[in-house]
Amino acid sequence: MHKTALQMTPRRRSAFNALGYLHPAAALLAAVILAGCASQAPPEVVETPALEPEPAVAEPEVTYKPFAPETLYSLIVADLALDRGRYDIGLGNYVQQAHATRDPAVAARATRIARFLNANQATMSSALLWLEVDPDNIEARVIAANELAQVGRLTEAFEIAKPLAGTDAQSIFQTIAARATQSARPQQEILLDDFNQLIAEHPNQTDLLVSKGLILQAQEQHENALAVAEAILQRDADSAAAVSLQSRSLQALGRHEEARQRLEAMLQRNPSDQRLRLDYARLLADDDLELARDQFQVLLEQSPDDANYLFSLALINNEIGETDTAKAQFTQLIAHPSRGASAHFYLGEIALAEGDNARSLTHFLQVDSGPDFLPALNRASDIAIAQGDISAVRDRFVQLRQAYSNQEERLYIAEAEILARHQMLDEAVATLTNGLTFHANNASLLYARAMLNEQRDHLALMEQDLRAIILQDTDNATALNALGYTLADRTDRYQEALELINQALSLRPDDPAIIDSLGWVQYRLGNYTEAVSRLREAMKAFPDHEVAAHLGEVLWVTGAEEEARQVWQEGLRLNPRSPIIPAVMERLDALQR
Repeated sequence: MHKTALQMTPRRRSAFNALGYLHPAAALLAAVILAGCASQAPPEVVETPALEPEPAVAEPEVTYKPFAPETLYSLIVADLALDRGRYDIGLGNYVQQAHATRDPAVAARATRIARFLNANQATMSSALLWLEVDPDNIEARVIAANELAQVGRLTEAFEIAKPLAGTDAQSIFQTIAARATQSARPQQEILLDDFNQLIAEHPNQTDLLVSKGLILQAQEQHENALAVAEAILQRDADSAAAVSLQSRSLQALGRHEEARQRLEAMLQRNPSDQRLRLDYARLLADDDLELARDQFQVLLEQSPDDANYLFSLALINNEIGETDTAKAQFTQLIAHPSRGASAHFYLGEIALAEGDNARSLTHFLQVDSGPDFLPALNRASDIAIAQGDISAVRDRFVQLRQAYSNQEERLYIAEAEILARHQMLDEAVATLTNGLTFHANNASLLYARAMLNEQRDHLALMEQDLRAIILQDTDNATALNALGYTLADRTDRYQEALELINQALSLRPDDPAIIDSLGWVQYRLGNYTEAVSRLREAMKAFPDHEVAAHLGEVLWVTGAEEEARQVWQEGLRLNPRSPIIPAVMERLDALQR
């Protein structure tokens, strides 16, 4: 199975990843769960889990060694620049002199300035230098490990953090583990082995055990994660981190009432523990938003300046119909650096729902960063196109590509997706072709153009782009599957399709989309028993309306008409707006007349 640009389902988004709409109601729980996440520079949209705070490290008295006159002058200029708000000059001079002098005190100051300014690359390079010249410095080690973890260099982060095991700074391991939950399975396995070895050397260390439990949870080994949590609690019944791990594991296992009871009991003993209360609020958000709102209100009272708690409250109030309260809270958040963009997005959504397109457009155009950047761009573009101002949309994308040149490919795809959604397929393809003149053979642009050409019934052009991707990367399972599925669905080249799909499946054997494609090509080949088996497998792994359409069709053709109807009804329950299932039902019904 593959999807076109206009039909991408979440598990199969590739070139169009994160470009679709995200309705506030559908996104509410995810937004609440991720309320501690920092937004990123536009148009990056990847959310990350809330991390453990880095361990507090006492800042030692700074001692500088004598400097050459030119070094001293550069540092004086840096401090004056910082005092006058010229942070670029101040940071630049300190980073330069840190590397030139290799002085621990200068490296430390460069690191702290960079962190204050959220200059991630400068923080990492300065912290690594600081650690190199002062390997016994705990603060340098913690910051270096944290920065490496933030960019996914988890094995390096772990190695740097290892000497912190058993110290007061070992909570850094939870940061590393939390980042690992977003990494690929092989990386998780490596870290799990690393943690097991370190735990053998430092048994009964809660931070290490909780870190292991976080990775087990990410791998959906919830029973094992629960066992880790309960082992900690047998030794330390007051461990909030262990109760948090335990409650999340119980919840994942469907034991919601137990999870709730454990959190409530621990909160009675530790009413000021915000991490526990946050877990409790998130659990309640599954079933009772008003009770969840009460808990976030308590959290906000405990930390009045916490923008994440206020943001969660605003989301919940918006969802339960307390729109005026939500608007006031989102308005309050506009001035907050980490939540201002999202606040504008939701204020735009509220204005749109109220029919005030002008006000909604004003808000959407002020979303310049974070996970809501592309959805806001979609909304603003739709409003402009509805007003007949397509040129404004095109001009906006030109400006964005100039401003964010490192994200040009994503922005070409975003523009093409908007054009395609408004049935301007030729213009969408032309946009991607233009992008490919600047980014030749870019796989994402080629894939996006291939999907649009499939919609335009230009199958030869689609195949040309997909084969160009495969030529560059023979292990690109997405392209292999897309080409195989299309050949099975739109041509009679079934054997060739089977070979491509099998190749994709060998690379991603558990991918439900590829399993569905295999079932579909087996159906086309007349292997009905194998087709039903594979399609059932795909439907079980990931219930989806398109898989339901396929499975229902094969069941119908093989005489299991009642079961086919049941499968289609399930597909329509999953996606009431599915255009695929009614079309299949109508086509098969017509064949019987």
